[in-house]
Amino acid sequence: MRFFWRWPWVATVLAVPAIANAQVTVNDEATPAAVVARPRTTITLSSGTTGTTPRSSGGLVPEFHTVNTGDTLWDISGYYFENPWYWPRVWARNPQITNPHWIFPGDQVRLLLPGEVSVATPTTSMVQTPGGLRVTRQAARYPRGTVFLRESAWATTEEINTSGSIVGAPEDNMLLSEGDQAYVEFPRRAPNVGETYTIYSSAQATRGSDRDAGRVVRILGTVVVDSWDARRHIATVRITESLEPIERGERVAVIQRQFLPVPPVPNDRDLTAHVVATPTPREIVGSNFVVIIDRGSQDGVRLGNRLFLTQRGDPWRRSVEGYSRGIRIQEIDRDGDGHVDHAPDAESFRAGEELPVEVAGELIVVAVHPRSAACLVSLSSREIENGAPVVMRRGY
Repeated sequence: MRFFWRWPWVATVLAVPAIANAQVTVNDEATPAAVVARPRTTITLSSGTTGTTPRSSGGLVPEFHTVNTGDTLWDISGYYFENPWYWPRVWARNPQITNPHWIFPGDQVRLLLPGEVSVATPTTSMVQTPGGLRVTRQAARYPRGTVFLRESAWATTEEINTSGSIVGAPEDNMLLSEGDQAYVEFPRRAPNVGETYTIYSSAQATRGSDRDAGRVVRILGTVVVDSWDARRHIATVRITESLEPIERGERVAVIQRQFLPVPPVPNDRDLTAHVVATPTPREIVGSNFVVIIDRGSQDGVRLGNRLFLTQRGDPWRRSVEGYSRGIRIQEIDRDGDGHVDHAPDAESFRAGEELPVEVAGELIVVAVHPRSAACLVSLSSREIENGAPVVMRRGY
């Protein structure tokens, strides 16, 4: 048996680019619940001019913190606000700090704006050790299987319609980044002070469905609302994360970027749907990735529902159909007479419509929207593309 290849020689390599941190899944068990601060990060509490109770005893966050040897904005933010990524906001409140990596013992770091009050929770404590006073803090714990989206996410039609846009900034910069302040106009919603919003730009529309359920968006950064002017519909925000340079005109919305694992629940209905988007910079995904289907709470989809990824027909025959569209295929001399035996013509491929339906994977719903749902691919025996059919079976 001999193989013939049509000329000209064209090699097509199917590859998925390595996208660092596009989606992160917590696969390891959480660290112990209580972690002790590093010896060099002992924190000295200061009541400043407010006379507030130190945070470790469960009172208010003080207006100022007195820097001790070894303190960093990262450690200070993690201690007072339970989130070390809060450090750009703390830095922004201290214009006297020209370099966030250089703070010195005795410096006064402003934690709160004048008149701002922040109630703390009693999740830290002070421990006396031979080496001095040390801080213990409850570690952030995420269940095994939690998924975080970094570069792309799914925005529903409702979220897009109520999104705001960056209309200006007090800084004389064309490009904005972490620590910068900006003004966001929200014509259709009233944000709350302290809420977190995602800065985004549109990336791709859905494919494989006639339902306009939303879009995959490219994440540019994160902002926190500092104040809200209801008369002008303008929110003053602080950029706390910037993955790319941020310009005026970018859109801002509440977009889910974290998916917690959910236990399965029995399905109470039969349902058919399609995969319409993958909120990662990939066209083809597999197990442990998040995909979007075009059915949601309006269709009876609930958290924990499980669906089957299905396929029907002969994948090889479908690939040969591409021959008529100019795609090079392998042709075989089956009888050894020195001549190519052509593949069966395309008319015979229609028999694939009568072939059985096979289960190729399983999804579990981890987030539900009115007209769409996010699902985690728990099992897949083949690659998943937009338009792939999925089914829900009652009682499973």
